[in-house]
Amino acid sequence: MKVLVFIKRVPDTAAVIKPSQDGKDINRSDIPFIINPYDEFAIEEAIMLKESKGAETVVLSVGDEDVKENLRRALAMGIDRAILVKHPSYWNLNPAQIGYIVSEVAKREKADIIFTGKLTIDDYTYAIAPYIADALGYSLVTYATKIEYLNGKVKVERETDLGSEVWEADLPVVISAERGLNEPRLPNMKGIMMAKKKEIEEIEIGIPNFNYHIETFTPPPPRKGVKFLNSVDEIIKVLKEEVKIL
Repeated sequence: MKVLVFIKRVPDTAAVIKPSQDGKDINRSDIPFIINPYDEFAIEEAIMLKESKGAETVVLSVGDEDVKENLRRALAMGIDRAILVKHPSYWNLNPAQIGYIVSEVAKREKADIIFTGKLTIDDYTYAIAPYIADALGYSLVTYATKIEYLNGKVKVERETDLGSEVWEADLPVVISAERGLNEPRLPNMKGIMMAKKKEIEEIEIGIPNFNYHIETFTPPPPRKGVKFLNSVDEIIKVLKEEVKIL
């Protein structure tokens, strides 16, 4: 069995994000970057499958030299191999383009299971897993919180707005990981040292020019000050005179 994990390099959740001068991107200088947090659940699930079933694990990302830092972290956690699809401005690629790239690598690797995070926290797209599955004709299960690996299929518990569902899907399959699927491990010193010595395969893939681009980025409006209310009468007054909902 071969497992492919797609990860994305995103700004740290604690970083202060500001628009660039031209308003078409964020200012990427002087802010820390991390692996998309939901992708870490995908990495951990692949490693657990390696440990329990002997699966071969491959981590994939798209970007420039800086992305190797994130790939090496995945290797240090326990992934076997890493692939970098080179692109100088990966943040400008839309989910359809990323889905195409992952599908092309999956064809080459003959992946049985493809893991992604349920969303990317920088642009909040939930679309990468569906695009991958559509391009490959694979089964798709999203928002996975528990996975059971059966003979030629998976049984997946997934989270929805209405509660939990249990799905069965045949392999090959694309699964997006939700919080609660597992607890991602921290790399240990042995893993970090081994990851430094591993070669990261670099490839280039021609990407279709889907018509999608960002016009402008604008910061959110500043938050209003907090007002403390000491009685029910004050609350009612504010709701009537300021909020105007009574």
